[in-house]
Amino acid sequence: MAWLLLTLAALPAFAAGRPDFTLARLDGSGFARLAELPPRPTLINFWRADCPPCVRELPLLLAAAEEGRFRLVTVALQSRSETRVFWPQTPGQPEIHLALLAPANPAGLLRRFGNRSGALPYSVMLDVAGHRCARHSGEVDQAWLEQSLPQCE
Repeated sequence: MAWLLLTLAALPAFAAGRPDFTLARLDGSGFARLAELPPRPTLINFWRADCPPCVRELPLLLAAAEEGRFRLVTVALQSRSETRVFWPQTPGQPEIHLALLAPANPAGLLRRFGNRSGALPYSVMLDVAGHRCARHSGEVDQAWLEQSLPQCE
């Protein structure tokens, strides 16, 4: 399993509450589209390497995603080089985890996902159909995951 580092190529406006990413792989080997991935609950997590709660929650999110109840998509609100230095190059499956770099306007991206303040970390859970079913501002813990997953499966 190889972690995929992807860059966000485009983020169209929400259509009926369903976000859809078009992703360009960081290594330039192609593109992926969130809507074309197999249907399953998806947690989208916005973070930065210089945000201590963001870094603290990543191991929990990665471990929970590997249990198979949801796909994890992390969106780094920093430069590609900062993400490459920080992000572990460990095995993973693309359908479990996608690591993305935010576009030039991260505030606009956060607003599209309901985060008007820009506070980090910020997480949004999408249900199997791709609709927003839960969101959380601040560090995610096991209790929030256990509460949110049943309403999103």
